[in-house]
Parts: sequence; structure tokens; C-alpha cells
Amino acid sequence: MSPASPTDPLPLPDGIHLRLMKASDMPDVRTLHANLLPTQYPPAFFIQLLLHPRYLCLVATHEDAIVAFASAVIEMSHCGANLGDGTNTPAHVTLLTLGVKTAFRRRGIGRALVHAVARRLRALGSLSAEGMWRETKHSTILVRAEVAHSNTSGRCFYSCLGMNEESVSHLDIKLTTRTQLVAGLLSV
Repeated sequence: MSPASPTDPLPLPDGIHLRLMKASDMPDVRTLHANLLPTQYPPAFFIQLLLHPRYLCLVATHEDAIVAFASAVIEMSHCGANLGDGTNTPAHVTLLTLGVKTAFRRRGIGRALVHAVARRLRALGSLSAEGMWRETKHSTILVRAEVAHSNTSGRCFYSCLGMNEESVSHLDIKLTTRTQLVAGLLSV
């Protein structure tokens, strides 16, 4: 694997391809979600990923089988978040789900999925209210995720991406799982 610049897609292992989830993928993606994540998502969640313009689900495939997924939403901000370099970002990405089959972990697939989702959704956040592209002077976007407090490998993964844990953890009433908010700026 060769190094990639922040605006180039991250390299993937041989035989792994990223693409948008299609309607025909829903049964396989739902099964993979159920096998990898502690929460069961209703069919409406997956339909929303396909139909709502602010939502996105990418899948990683190997020999036409889905081996990983990442879903996210672009959160539009009215005031923009300061990036620390004097510029503001009009939006941020919230990762909703991320999972990689055990046999395909530690190969950079999760990292590539997070960056690809953020890059695609950042492009949506660069649209003005009139549908015109705004010039942006930066190639970073704020990415947030919630990770189960007990998910040490997940918390380590996000830390390696440069996403820091917020100081206050909370109890997610819907999931009844203690979660930790992680956030960080990703170069996309």
C-alpha cells in the first residue's frame, strides 16, 4: 500500500472495493449490522440511508461479498465550527454505524470507509442554500461518533484516527449502553 495525500482516497488491500450501498444490498448489510453491532436497527434506518440526501452508507466488498460498512449523516451548522486555523466549516459528519468483518480487520478498511464517508458528505456540506458550490480553503471536516464505553478496540480505532474522547460520557437512553462521544478533524 502506498501513502495517500489527504485529498486522495486511502489505499485499500487488494481485492477490496468501496461503493455506495444499493437497495439490493440491504439484506446483506442488515445481517452484517446484526452480527457486528449490539443494537438492532429497524428497516426504516436502512431505507433512510438510501433515500435521504444527507445520509450515506458505503460498503466494502471482497469478491462481491459485503465485508464492511460505514453509515453517516451530514449535520448542517448555522454558525459553523471553528477549525482552529481561522476558517469555519459549515457542517460536520456524524458516523452512525461502522463495522468490519473480523477476518478483514486491521487492514485499513475501516479507516478508508470513515475517510470516504466524510469526504463524500463534506462535498454535500459545501453546497450553499441555493445549491451552488462554495469555495472552501480547507480539506478537513469535523467527524463525530458515539462508541460504547466497553468497546476498547473501537475507542482505540477512533483515537488512531485522531478523534478524541469528550470528557463527559453519558447514558444513551435508547440503547441503555454507556457510550462515549469521540470527535476530531479529519483531512479528507
